[in-house]
Amino acid sequence: MSNIREEYKCAKKSKFMQAVFIGALAGAAISLFDKDTRYSVLENGKSCMSNMKEFVKNPNGALKQVSETSSKVRSTVEKISDDVSFISQKVEEMKDIPSQVAQVVMETKEVFAAEEEGPSSQQASLN
Repeated sequence: MSNIREEYKCAKKSKFMQAVFIGALAGAAISLFDKDTRYSVLENGKSCMSNMKEFVKNPNGALKQVSETSSKVRSTVEKISDDVSFISQKVEEMKDIPSQVAQVVMETKEVFAAEEEGPSSQQASLN
């Protein structure tokens, strides 16, 4: 009895996948009624075949390209990492600036306050 259920489930899944595949083929066939689509599919197919032939003839060239690309990606990631580190360092430096600015403002205020007190006390002593 259990075998029958398993066979039914497999057959049901198989029919579903067949229906999906048939639907995809029907959609592809219908899309080929358009002239531009047919031309595009033809050109892309030729390009794909040419690339595959080149790869079969020279697999080391493709591996070299992959290696070069991964090297470029690695160097780019390292450069970005360095940039992020630099920016992070500058942000940390900028966190100290408000306290330094506040200190400069307080010192400037004290200097101006001392200058204002100085001339008025001098004028009072002159009178």
